[in-house]
Amino acid sequence: MKVCIGVLGAGLLLVVSACAAAGMTISDAKLLPDGSAVSLMAKVVTYAAADVFYIEESLRTCGIRVEKTAHGLAVGDRADVTGTISTNAAKERFIAATSAAKNASGTIAPIGVRNGALGGGDWHYDSGTHAGQKGVSGSLGLNTIGLLVETWGRFEQIDGTTFTLDDGSGLDVKCTVTRGFYLDPVWEYVGVVGASSMYESQGSLPLPCVLVRDVRVFLPVETVSTPGTPDGYQFPYVNSLEIYSTTGSTSSLGHTIEYSFDWGGGAPSPWSASTSASHSWSTAGSKTVTVTARCQTHPSISATSPGLSVYVQDANPIEMIYIPAGSFLMGNNGNEPDCWPDELPQHSVHLSGYWISKYEVSRGEYQQFMDAGGYMTNAYWSYDGWAWKTANGRTQPNYWAEWQYWSTPPGLFRQTPSHPAAGVTYYEAEAFCNWAGGHLPTEAQCEKAARWTGIHPNVYPWGDTWDPEKCNYFYDSLYPGYQTAPVGSYPSGASPYGCQDMAGNVWEWCMDWFYENYYSQTPPGGWSDPQGPSSGSDRVLRGGSWYNSQVTCCRCAFRTSYAPNSTFWGSFGFRLAR
Repeated sequence: MKVCIGVLGAGLLLVVSACAAAGMTISDAKLLPDGSAVSLMAKVVTYAAADVFYIEESLRTCGIRVEKTAHGLAVGDRADVTGTISTNAAKERFIAATSAAKNASGTIAPIGVRNGALGGGDWHYDSGTHAGQKGVSGSLGLNTIGLLVETWGRFEQIDGTTFTLDDGSGLDVKCTVTRGFYLDPVWEYVGVVGASSMYESQGSLPLPCVLVRDVRVFLPVETVSTPGTPDGYQFPYVNSLEIYSTTGSTSSLGHTIEYSFDWGGGAPSPWSASTSASHSWSTAGSKTVTVTARCQTHPSISATSPGLSVYVQDANPIEMIYIPAGSFLMGNNGNEPDCWPDELPQHSVHLSGYWISKYEVSRGEYQQFMDAGGYMTNAYWSYDGWAWKTANGRTQPNYWAEWQYWSTPPGLFRQTPSHPAAGVTYYEAEAFCNWAGGHLPTEAQCEKAARWTGIHPNVYPWGDTWDPEKCNYFYDSLYPGYQTAPVGSYPSGASPYGCQDMAGNVWEWCMDWFYENYYSQTPPGGWSDPQGPSSGSDRVLRGGSWYNSQVTCCRCAFRTSYAPNSTFWGSFGFRLAR
């Protein structure tokens, strides 16, 4: 290439064209005097800032600075550059580019260099033409200007964008970062990755500089605490947007933490300083939600939470009715057509707003729970419920067969998917509600939804006068005798809130333990969202059933109870609350 420099006029054009055809190298360009045209192809980008970038040869033999506004390049890209070579005040050669285009994408790893070798010595430097490359003061070895390097040492911050590194080699290296890059004065030892460069010192001798792309803190060691297990709805429906959150994490150095939620498939949530994120799944099935916390300043420092098991249900939601917050009168005032001691005294109860299913849970809805592995998934069951299920080998409720004969009339009858799930124990009802993302209603929630008009409590869901045609009990004419009716078969018997079958059809399990004198003993939290006694042997049931011939059982204030493993023919069912 030296022969190219000495050729003038048309000869120069011919020889330069020949060089370009052979492929000009960065070394070729640096040997040219200032003002010479250069054209470089597929050189590796080692550093990229707003109006400047650095490139090097793929063999790591030489590098150079390129100045070009809005170049759009990133570290690792292969770039095509044309322009004019020049020299700046720090005696660093650079290309004033007229064009810079991405040739291909790629990656690049840094070369490890001691501080004393950063910048390197002179390389074919000519002070008259500025050809070659001036080395830096105090440096040894090959010239490394423009190469992507990695070095390390004791950290000392100068200002918001500048610090020095001292690795004991006798040469402190200036390091600069772009504005907004976080530097922390508590750092002691760090490693840096960036482009080897140079700057003009006060004595006009160029000194080594690293244009920093990344900082790795060695001391003090930074750690990120493990974020809390995500919290949120464990049984969402397909395409239902749900919010999940974590208790958060901290950096041992006080840096800002950002979070990303992994949804167990598909793209995770974008990194954000928020401890919550929303998501909807497009397919049903089991998922595990985790959240990763990382240091915003040093993203490689991170920690991942334990997983939250989520089961996504097919998009067939149970129809729910909202019961607004407020107080109501619970129990018997002594003036109803019948009265039992455990219904006394009537008392005012305040409930927070809640949702309750419009209908008793149907066989079709319960089948979804079974199809989703409800009887094989421990997480849905209480400890006692799982022990009972396992000991009895239960895989479905009692009386689950489609055709049943409970006595005459009606004799043999068919249970359709619209009939209530009957013959269900408390344990099975509880497991279904856990799977469906809710719970069994409390006794108070059940009674308010069944009878409260906003002014006074009805004796029966539809009013204060008995009407045998408004519910499925033993003597009604629509479905008389020993059989259940499809849910919602008695719309005229709806409660003031619109809940159906809250009298008759099947007894409904409540969350509460039963205690006969519970109403006479104000609970510790007062009559506000009462949960019932803390323990017991039987659970409460409400509402009467097809089996009952006594009208009193269909009163909204009537209470009964059975052991949680009872089914009592096919007369026990339930509804869902949230």
